[in-house]
Amino acid sequence: MALHKRTIQFWVFWITFQAGLFWAGYFKQKNDFGLRLLNKLGLSVFTSRGAGLCLAVTSALMLLPMCRNTMGLLRKTPLGRIIPFDEGIFFHKVCAWTVLFFSAVHTNAHYVNFFNVETVLKALKLKAWHIHYTMWGGATGHVMLIVMFFMYTAAATQMRHQSFETFWFVHHLAIIWYLCVFFHGYGCFVKTVEGECRPYYSWAYCLAVSLLYLGERLYREVRGRRPTTIENVVLHPGNALEIQFNKPSMQYEPGQYVFINIPEIAPMQWHPFTLTSCPEERYASVHCRLAGDWTRDAARVLGCMGEKRDPRTVTLRVDGPYAAPADQVFTYDHAILVGAGIGVTPFASILKSMYFKYQKNDATLRLKKADFFWVNRDKAAFEWFQAELANIENMLPSHMLNFHLYLTEKMDLNSIHNYCINSGNELDPITDLRTRMSFGRPNWEQEFAKIRDTALAGNRVGRREKLKIAVFFCGPAAIAHSLGDACINLSSNQVEFSFFKEHF
Repeated sequence: MALHKRTIQFWVFWITFQAGLFWAGYFKQKNDFGLRLLNKLGLSVFTSRGAGLCLAVTSALMLLPMCRNTMGLLRKTPLGRIIPFDEGIFFHKVCAWTVLFFSAVHTNAHYVNFFNVETVLKALKLKAWHIHYTMWGGATGHVMLIVMFFMYTAAATQMRHQSFETFWFVHHLAIIWYLCVFFHGYGCFVKTVEGECRPYYSWAYCLAVSLLYLGERLYREVRGRRPTTIENVVLHPGNALEIQFNKPSMQYEPGQYVFINIPEIAPMQWHPFTLTSCPEERYASVHCRLAGDWTRDAARVLGCMGEKRDPRTVTLRVDGPYAAPADQVFTYDHAILVGAGIGVTPFASILKSMYFKYQKNDATLRLKKADFFWVNRDKAAFEWFQAELANIENMLPSHMLNFHLYLTEKMDLNSIHNYCINSGNELDPITDLRTRMSFGRPNWEQEFAKIRDTALAGNRVGRREKLKIAVFFCGPAAIAHSLGDACINLSSNQVEFSFFKEHF
C-alpha cells in the first residue's frame, strides 16, 4: 500500500499546488483596484492571469529535474527521505503536461482578451492582430506554441524509440522556448490606470533555474573531457557490446550510470548507460545492446563490426557518475533485484560489489539477503555475465543470495530435447550455473509472496518491527507495472515492499 499511497499523495499535492497558484493569480488580478480598466474584460483576463502564474512557476520547476548533479546532492540530504528525487524524469513529464494544459488555457483566454480589447475597450485604439503579432507578449507566445508543437511531437515514446537523435536535437529548442519566457512580459501589457506595471516576474523564476542548469552543463562538459582510456571492447552473444575503460578522476558507487560520448560518431550526443563494473574492479565498464544507429556505429568504430581496429585509438568521453535508484540497495537488509534483458546491468555491478564486500568481511555490508531475478527472451543473453555470476554463485552462501533465472523465448523441439537430455547434469545446460532455468514469464505476486513468507518465518522470527523489502527494477514499463502492483498487493501491517524503477 505504501507505493499506492505515495502516488495518491503526490497527485493530491500537485493538483492542490496548481489550483492554489491559479486562484492566487486569478484573485490578484481581480482584486487589484489599479487594474480596474483592464478588469472590464471580465472572466477571460482573470483566467489568463491565473494560468500565467501556473506557467511561470511550473516552467521553472520543469527544468530543475534536469539538473542531475543537484538532484544527486539533494537526495543525500534529509529532504531525500521525503521527496523522491530519483523520479526526476517522471516529474519533468508531469511539469511538461501541466505546462501544455495551462498553455491552452492561457492562450485561449488571451485570444478572448484581445478580441475584447478591440471591441470593449475601444478607447485604447488597439487591434487584436497588433497585440498578437507586434507586441512582445503575443509574438513570443506564438513562437513558444510553435516550439512546443515540435518538442512535444518529437518527445513521443514512439518517436524516441525510432529516432533518438531527432528527439535529442529537437528537445534543444527548449533554449528558444526559455528565451521567449524571459522576454514574454517585456513591454508590460498588464498596467494600472496610472501606467504602473503589474508583472508576475515569470522571467525571474526561470532565469534562476536556467542559470543553475547552464552551470551544470558547463561542469558536465569539463568533467566529460577529463582523461579517459579504453582498456578493452567485447562483443557478447546476443549483440551486447561491452566497453571497458579507465577514468582515474571518476569515483562511483554500484548501480550508478554515466553518459557516454564518442566524438567520431556524433560530437554532441551523450547516451546514458549503467555501469556494470563495481568500484572494487580495476576498470569501469558499460554494456549496451546494439538496438539503434548510435550503438551499431559504436560497435563499428570500436572494431567489433566490419573493419578491425584497435579500440584504444578511439576517443571516449565519459560524464558521470550519476545517482540512480539502485545505488540505495546497500541501505536495506533485504532486496529483490529484477532485471529484464539488458536491464540486468545495474545488478551486475551490485552483485559483484556484494561479492567483494563479503570476501573482505566488510563490516559496512548491511545487505543480508538478495533475491536476483533475470528475465530474458534470448538464451544467448545469459552469457553476458556468465563468468561473474558463476563466481558469485559459488562464493556467496544461499542464505545471502538466490538466483531466479527465466527464459521467455519459445524453444524449438531440438532445443527442448537437448535440454531434457542434459538437465541431469550439475549445471544448467543453458546458463552453466547451478541454479535451474525456469521457462515462461514469472508470476511476480507468487514469487514475492514466497520470498515474503520465507523472510517472515526465518530472518524476522521473534522481532516485532515491520519487515521492509526493497524491490529494484530495470527494464520495460509493462513489467514495471506488474511489479508495482505486486508490491502494493503484498504490502501489509507485517511487511512493506518498496519499489524503485530505473529511469533514463
